[in-house]
Amino acid sequence: MNAKSLAIALVLAAGFASTVQASDIVTLDTVQVRPSADQLAQANHEATSSIPTLAAVQVRPTVGQIVELMAENAATQLAAATPIVSVANWVVSLPAVTVRPDVQQVQALAAELAADAVGNVVAKGLVSY
Repeated sequence: MNAKSLAIALVLAAGFASTVQASDIVTLDTVQVRPSADQLAQANHEATSSIPTLAAVQVRPTVGQIVELMAENAATQLAAATPIVSVANWVVSLPAVTVRPDVQQVQALAAELAADAVGNVVAKGLVSY
């Protein structure tokens, strides 16, 4: 399954789940955390040491994280645009299904058609006399 198919599947799954629990999902853009005393001491030590440190670090998200974010955003949009009642009205198209009768079903159909044909011949024969 490629990433696009996975993303679509997650969006659909999240869409169904979000309609039930859309109000429970909270996403925070920025979170502020107070450092502990050890972390403050470490930051002070790093600032005064001769070891160079980076001011900022950028981390690239993984494909899974990107797909998860897309699914969450799509679910939020779907929940906002689609009332819960309309979920029951979704139409899913399935591929065509070919059903082949077994030998007994073919024989039963042939016998039924033969009986009908014989009945028609007899009925026509009675009417003509």
